[in-house]
Amino acid sequence: MNPRLKSLSVQNFRSMRGSVVIPLDAQVVLVHGTNGMGKTSVMSAIELGLTGSIAHLEDQSKYHNFLTHIDTAGGSIQLAVEGMNYRSTGTGQVTYAPGAFHATPALNEADAGFFAERCYLPQAVLGRLLDIYDQKKTTNSRLTEFVKELLRLDALDALVDGLDHAFNVTRIRKLVPVYKQLEEALDLLDKQLERERSSVETARQATTQRISRLNELLAVLDPTAVPVGAGFDVAALRARTGDRDRDQAEVASVTQQGTEVSSLLSRLEQTPAESPDAELAALERDAATIGSEYETWLNGPGAQITQTLGVLREFHSELSPLDGASVEDQVGDALRWCVIEVDHCQRFLDRHGTASQQLTAARTTIQRATTRIGEINQALEAGAKDARTLAAALAGIAPHVEGDMCPVCNRDYAELDNGSLTAHIAATIANLTSEAGRLQALSTERASESERLTTARRDEATAERLVLEPEALVDLRRRQSAIASISSKLEPLQGDAADGQSLFMRLDGARRSLAATRRAGLQSASLLPEINDAVERATGQPTTNFSSLREALEAATGALSGRLRAVRATLSSRVSVETELDQYAREVQLLSDSVVRVTELERRVATMKGAFSSIGEVRERAKTIATAATHVRSRIVRDVFSGSLNKVWRDLFVRLAPNEQFVPQFRLPDQGDGKVEAVLETFHRSGQSSGPPGAMLSQGNLNTSALTLFLALNLSVPSQLPWLVLDDPVQSMDDVHIAQFAALLRTFSKGLGKQVVLAVHERALFEYLTLELSPAFAGDSLITVEISRNFAGDAVADPHFYAFEDDKAVAA
Repeated sequence: MNPRLKSLSVQNFRSMRGSVVIPLDAQVVLVHGTNGMGKTSVMSAIELGLTGSIAHLEDQSKYHNFLTHIDTAGGSIQLAVEGMNYRSTGTGQVTYAPGAFHATPALNEADAGFFAERCYLPQAVLGRLLDIYDQKKTTNSRLTEFVKELLRLDALDALVDGLDHAFNVTRIRKLVPVYKQLEEALDLLDKQLERERSSVETARQATTQRISRLNELLAVLDPTAVPVGAGFDVAALRARTGDRDRDQAEVASVTQQGTEVSSLLSRLEQTPAESPDAELAALERDAATIGSEYETWLNGPGAQITQTLGVLREFHSELSPLDGASVEDQVGDALRWCVIEVDHCQRFLDRHGTASQQLTAARTTIQRATTRIGEINQALEAGAKDARTLAAALAGIAPHVEGDMCPVCNRDYAELDNGSLTAHIAATIANLTSEAGRLQALSTERASESERLTTARRDEATAERLVLEPEALVDLRRRQSAIASISSKLEPLQGDAADGQSLFMRLDGARRSLAATRRAGLQSASLLPEINDAVERATGQPTTNFSSLREALEAATGALSGRLRAVRATLSSRVSVETELDQYAREVQLLSDSVVRVTELERRVATMKGAFSSIGEVRERAKTIATAATHVRSRIVRDVFSGSLNKVWRDLFVRLAPNEQFVPQFRLPDQGDGKVEAVLETFHRSGQSSGPPGAMLSQGNLNTSALTLFLALNLSVPSQLPWLVLDDPVQSMDDVHIAQFAALLRTFSKGLGKQVVLAVHERALFEYLTLELSPAFAGDSLITVEISRNFAGDAVADPHFYAFEDDKAVAA
């Protein structure tokens, strides 16, 4: 059973408000309605129900928001399909509302794509085809891309385009950034390898120069030594030439011998040339004479100085014993100490005298102040209390006295004939008040005397601390007197002290000279054997072979200097050899490390170059595949275009426009690289090539050209779905074109078995097609649907069903 569209239910979709059910279960379905009634909406609803989208609106991302009728809140589409088996769900369902859209299409993805490309021609696509005719470019033109899509060349195009990068390494770098990184890494490795190779060469040259230097040093150490070459045993050579300790020991020994010879030469120069016996006798005589003089001094002035200093030591315990080398200084120091100590004692005595006077004055003041304070206290105690009390009492009575009557005893004071009582009381109060002033003065005086007493007692305490006790005073005066006496005895002995110190120094010098002369005599006797031994060890000759001992020692010094230079030169050469060997060992190790790095870098470079070689082989294979795919695509396009598409298109166009002299076709120029780009052109019926359709055809024939191209593409490739859905494709057609178009539709529906759904807006064309496409045999069918609106503005679908009926008149 062939797949068939069964029915369409539309609610509130685009220009159609309300619910409409449109039957589709016929071989031909004609939909009529004036402009704006909803014909295109019906076609779009069929596409939505089958595919879930509207293909020519996909470039408008928000078109789902405008599917709902403007006066409603939402709507739905249901499309029934039969005969698809597992390829279809049987029903396509779509719901939509402003901001919401959900679709469950009736077709799977592959069939949906086929329907949108091969079975459905909306007005927008027809217009797009017409725009293509004016394209002037041929390479990658919109027509070519559109035709490629219709011919299902996507896979081959994707293969060719994908492998196109293999033809240009720049494209590979853009496509695969790591490729460029690998190229840079390889270049970096090449440069690094070059540097390492240069380092290896430099290291080899350095080792060669080092070996040459070693041979020069070895020749100095051993002229008979065999020169070393590359790869020699460093440890063995180091063992053979490395006896540095022996050389250092010899340097130390020769240096020591030289020091001994220099010492002997110095001692020889200090030995007197004349006989030491006469000199020794003279020195002994001088020493004896000076010693006698010094002994006389010791028994005379020296004894007095010693005795006087002994007495002084009782007072000055730190005084040192008499020393002949410094007796003058000792006497001078003793005199200076005596002067200072006498002055010190005098200061103590003076302070004692002053303190004694202050103590006496303080005690006198204390006695007087104490006596006066006692007298004042007695006077104050006698009169102060009664005077104040009586004066206060009389002052209180005075206001109550009237006349001469005493308010206390009630007697008449006039009896005494001593003035008035009031005057007597006033005089008494005045006397008492004067006594109180005297007492106040006494109090002030007592305070002053108390202060004097306090000051005197403080002065007394201070003076008592400074006054010496009688015994201490006597000792201090005795000490001062004794030290002054010693000082007077030492003063005349200062000259004697200077003479004694001079004699001591002369005696000491004579004794030293005598001792030195005696030592020189002893040294002269022991020096000759040492010189003989030193000279013979240094020169190998006895001292008798030389004219003098000095000459022998100088020859020994020269011989030792020569030996020292030679040993030091040998030691320096050994040190240089060891240094060169160390440098050589390091350079050999560096060379070995560089060789290892070079080997590793060469391996990595070889690996990467092998990888790039493999990439090159892959690129070549990709180029081969891309070239083959291009040729296959070209052959397919040529076969389709030349073998079927152009022929079918030409036949269809000539059938619809029999009077047109220029017929459209595809021209397939070969680009030379295997690619084929389709170009629209026209040719005259005489066979001569002409210009593009837009320049050669009228508007009506341009529409015819676009329509027949779509029909030709539908017929030129295997059909997956037997449907042909056309939205008002006959614009600008005249009657001849329409008649031929009706015949074509009849061929599609009745001859090829395709279910045709056609929408038109002209009433006459609708009625004409209804007649032309009416059922012609048993099983053939036709449905016509009138789309309009009722008085409320809701969409209305008025279907009519036509089935085949035998012609009864013919049958009779």
